[in-house]
Amino acid sequence: MPPGGAVCILAILAALVLTTGRAVAQAPESLGRHQRAAVLDKALGDFDEGLALLESEPDQAAQRLRAAAEGFEAVIRSGVNNGRLFYNLGNTYLQLDRLGPAIANYRRAERLIPGDEQLKTNLACARGLCRNQIALQGSKTLVQTLFFWHYRVPLPTRFFCALVLYVLFWLVLIVRPFLPQLGLRLLVVVLAVGWLTFGLSAAVEWRFQSRTVAGVITADEVDVLKGNSAHYEAQFRQLLYEGVEFTVIEHRDDWLRIELPDGNTGWIRTNQAELI
Repeated sequence: MPPGGAVCILAILAALVLTTGRAVAQAPESLGRHQRAAVLDKALGDFDEGLALLESEPDQAAQRLRAAAEGFEAVIRSGVNNGRLFYNLGNTYLQLDRLGPAIANYRRAERLIPGDEQLKTNLACARGLCRNQIALQGSKTLVQTLFFWHYRVPLPTRFFCALVLYVLFWLVLIVRPFLPQLGLRLLVVVLAVGWLTFGLSAAVEWRFQSRTVAGVITADEVDVLKGNSAHYEAQFRQLLYEGVEFTVIEHRDDWLRIELPDGNTGWIRTNQAELI
């Protein structure tokens, strides 16, 4: 693991909230509510055992952690869409030094529990371990700097603020004719600007998320090509490694045309990445 990995892992271990228990994992197609609970308990137990064996029996630890990942994934495939479950799966993959699946599952968790501070910390740690550190395109950096609140405040929080400000705006308008001496015009303007700002911010992000497909590289040493065939030349010399995040521009058969954070584009195979 690269330097700094131990610090990230310690932060993750300190934040894990896992129950204990034992059961035998079963096929996801046959999982009922009680079976899901049993599989989850088994996965959590495997995770705990894996952590306990990391120093003394690393091979056994990896085996237990892989079993934990399979258990978490079985519960997810059975229909459970839970942010804490994705978070635990991301932690498990990070323990296995699988940065691609770790980041993918952290980002899935982020959509369900966007305000979780430990999740933000763990995701930042995983990103910091990636061999490719691709800087944002200059224009994107400027936008994120100017509208920092749009990117730092979770979508549900912005939506709630817009709703509250909207209700207050109309309440003030209703009572204003009865309280002319208070001079509520400025307050009306402030409330209107506030709910429009938060409302537009939430609407823009919701539309962007609904129309955009993101992904993470899960294979190692990926060549980004100029076209959707192995016969094409590499788009650029730099190889992509596990954990690189991208946006999907186009999907053709077994190929994806992707855009990297710095604006560069190219084609990779679908089996070299995991979509979020």
